[in-house]
Amino acid sequence: MSATKFVGMIIGMSELPTPHNNFFHFALSQLPNARSLIETQLDEAALAVLDLENLKLQSGSFVDADLREKFSDLLFSAPLAKNRDANGAKETLIYFLFEHKSQSDALTAFQLLSYLVRIWEKRLREGLELCPIVPLVVYHGESGWSAARSIQELVRGPKELAEYQVDFRFRLLDLSALKDHEIGGNLILKSTLRLLKYSRSRHLIEILGEILRLIVQSLPGHQGEEWVKVIGVYVMSVNKNISESEYKQTLKSVFPTQFEPGSLADRLLT
Repeated sequence: MSATKFVGMIIGMSELPTPHNNFFHFALSQLPNARSLIETQLDEAALAVLDLENLKLQSGSFVDADLREKFSDLLFSAPLAKNRDANGAKETLIYFLFEHKSQSDALTAFQLLSYLVRIWEKRLREGLELCPIVPLVVYHGESGWSAARSIQELVRGPKELAEYQVDFRFRLLDLSALKDHEIGGNLILKSTLRLLKYSRSRHLIEILGEILRLIVQSLPGHQGEEWVKVIGVYVMSVNKNISESEYKQTLKSVFPTQFEPGSLADRLLT
């Protein structure tokens, strides 16, 4: 996704007008970041059976059109490390479903389960077998996650009937429960998750320069410029504590020697 498209999405040209959705899609749809997130959230045994070098972003969304202002989804696939079945015939895929939340949502488990069913239905319509799906929720609310994480917590009933009910639980990355040094992944993923964590906080201005510098130092020129543009639009869209002048001053600190007319810093400020 280009920075220009991202800006268009922010101002309402997309089916996903929420700034959090747009930034999450921009950052996590890039395969190195998605791969890094999976590597930080699955255990060694699970990672050993996956071929993440061949991770692919799947097209389409499984969110109802009337809910896309609130919810988003990213679906990836990866083959098994040994990618043939016992008969040596078919490749087995594992799907990874990313969702993000900026608030604790009581029905998250139900929403995710409905996405999983739709993904499986699509595969069956295409004549494909059902496959494993790993759902992962990235939560960046200002207080800890307090909602249900399983269907069993939502469907209340006598314990004698529990074994007859659907058993589904999702993996949660609760950024509010982590200290900054506990956030794992590559430098770009760490910067992305920290930005999500502090996106609405008055403390964002204290770390924004560091985040921007890491982005610029970690990516080639044109990619770094694109990320800085996207971050600028995102920050000014969701944070009520940072003024335009403060953001410009932060940007100047990131490019102290590139402030000639027409330079990268000059273009970004413009």
